Amino acid sequence: MAQIEITGEPSTDLVRHAPALVEHPTVPIEPSRWEGLLPWQARRVRDYVDGDLGGRLSIRTAAERAKLSPSYFSRRFRQSFGVTFSRFVALRRIEHAQSMMIRSTTSLCQIALACGFTDQAHFTRTFGGMTGSTPSQWRRTAMVRGHQAEAVGSC
Repeated sequence: MAQIEITGEPSTDLVRHAPALVEHPTVPIEPSRWEGLLPWQARRVRDYVDGDLGGRLSIRTAAERAKLSPSYFSRRFRQSFGVTFSRFVALRRIEHAQSMMIRSTTSLCQIALACGFTDQAHFTRTFGGMTGSTPSQWRRTAMVRGHQAEAVGSC
């Protein structure tokens, strides 16, 4: 077996000069100019979410649509939309539910299931957390406002 003789310790020079390298890097670090999803990625993800609000939406599938890894997609999605993917999905589901509540007399349970919530209790909790009222309170208020607007407009 051959013996290797080390006469000096090269690592000590690196350690001794490391603070200078950190303070004065040889390559300037530039901030990234590109943040968030590209327009085509954002459009594909939004279409995916809006196209299947009643189904099981996954971040993995959304990331595949954007051609990114799930973890990288999560960071870029938040930079683009200002919320996490799951929060975005919940917001879109609530918006869809509100639209259904105004346009039809469908029961809240059926609306909850149509919008991808597991049951009416889950729908009510999520709705209350985002709007500050229960779905039935919101529906009554929206109907009253709608009728008042029609009455005012007809006078």
